Amino acid sequence: MTAVTSEEGLRDHVRDSAPEFWQSLIDLVKHKSTADRPDPPLRTTAETIAGLFRSVGLGSAGVTTITHGGKTSAPLVYADERADTDDARTVLLYAHYDVQPADESTWQVTKPFVPKEVAVGGDTRLYGRGAADDKSGVVMHLGALAALRETWSRLPVNVKVVVEGEEESGSVLDSYLADNPGDPRFKADLVVVADTGNLAVGRPALTSTLRGILVVDVTVRTLAKEVHSGMYGGPAPDAFMVLARLLSTMHDANGDVAVPGLTRFEHDWPAVPEEQYRENAGVEPGVDLVGTGTLAQRLFGRPALNVVGLRGAPSMDRPANVLHPEVTARISVRLAPNQDPDAALRAIEEHIGANAPGAVVREVEPVSLGRGFAAYRGPYHAAVETALKTAYGTGDVAHAGQGGSIPLVSALHAATPGSDIVLWGCEEPLANIHGDDESVSRSELERMTLAEALLLDALADPGRTAPSRGRTTTGRRP
Repeated sequence: MTAVTSEEGLRDHVRDSAPEFWQSLIDLVKHKSTADRPDPPLRTTAETIAGLFRSVGLGSAGVTTITHGGKTSAPLVYADERADTDDARTVLLYAHYDVQPADESTWQVTKPFVPKEVAVGGDTRLYGRGAADDKSGVVMHLGALAALRETWSRLPVNVKVVVEGEEESGSVLDSYLADNPGDPRFKADLVVVADTGNLAVGRPALTSTLRGILVVDVTVRTLAKEVHSGMYGGPAPDAFMVLARLLSTMHDANGDVAVPGLTRFEHDWPAVPEEQYRENAGVEPGVDLVGTGTLAQRLFGRPALNVVGLRGAPSMDRPANVLHPEVTARISVRLAPNQDPDAALRAIEEHIGANAPGAVVREVEPVSLGRGFAAYRGPYHAAVETALKTAYGTGDVAHAGQGGSIPLVSALHAATPGSDIVLWGCEEPLANIHGDDESVSRSELERMTLAEALLLDALADPGRTAPSRGRTTTGRRP
């Protein structure tokens, strides 16, 4: 196969179609596809996205579900389109359409599902929940496929698309792939996960590591019922205070996680400027950061343990003078990229058993577990870097860590152990994903769309990427 495309042609197609796909993103942000909503709103969003992929030539795009372990997934968009040559490479494009819930009372620029464009310098940012995480990834795939088809008049590579609706809430697809790694529907030569991002607007990066995740509910029970703090306070153990003391044992005096068995991972990450980190995180002036080591080590390679929810704790809305008999804390533990989550769970259980006061009833209930990921440089790495450098007009691409977790990446790697996995996307610090006033940069979306189009174009030309490894088996829709 010889190349019939050019960088200029793809660049022109991406630029000319940018307004159309920007509008598609605006429309998608209006969908309240939050992780906690029932099926009908999610299905509507999934059907809309499937229609968008059909509009760029993926006629097989449709909506389905996967059932595993007694659970059924949220509606999943899946497509599998074949090129017309037997030796075409296969690329799997992943994104997710579900978003984090949002409290509109804390948003300043707009309401979460009322998208608003704001001029910022010479750029435009779109504000709204999911604008960056991860509906920008969906639109990035759409724009890249449209440019590729327009340039080639066909698809020169086999394309699989997976857009799930429960990445933010615990994915059935994760567990399904973990138990069924041989499923041919998810095999590819190259997997592109559009759910991370860059160091800053205009500063391209590939994600080199992801932390894993362990979420557990820790319950402490000390009394049979609520009792008056005046009549019984002192000798009678208050469950909340017992839990607070127990939680305090999980960090040392420096703020480092002090649970034996939780490991660390070392890697050559780019430095994280403290001043910029403080500004992005909203750390109040004068408040010390916690932990030791470089910021990059603390963010990307070391465990982090936080309480993200409480049930049964005292409330100022009901300031009764009582001792609480039972309280539950939901603990989120971000794990080193190479940490076994099952071993981490055992470490948490053993630590709680060793540090809880005698005879206190304590329970540790796992909520979710997910492996981290450490990327490797496979046969298509050079093509990936070239695509980013060309799209951004730079000679440098950073290899950055992500403190967040995408457990599906590890599952996809197990399903396609011989493939390359690319982690990139439109997110950057100003996007404020999961937070108030989430937004995405229009220039980032356009440049990342071009980068993906250039990468797919390179895959279509064996002379510009790694030698062909033969035809990859594809499957039909789940």
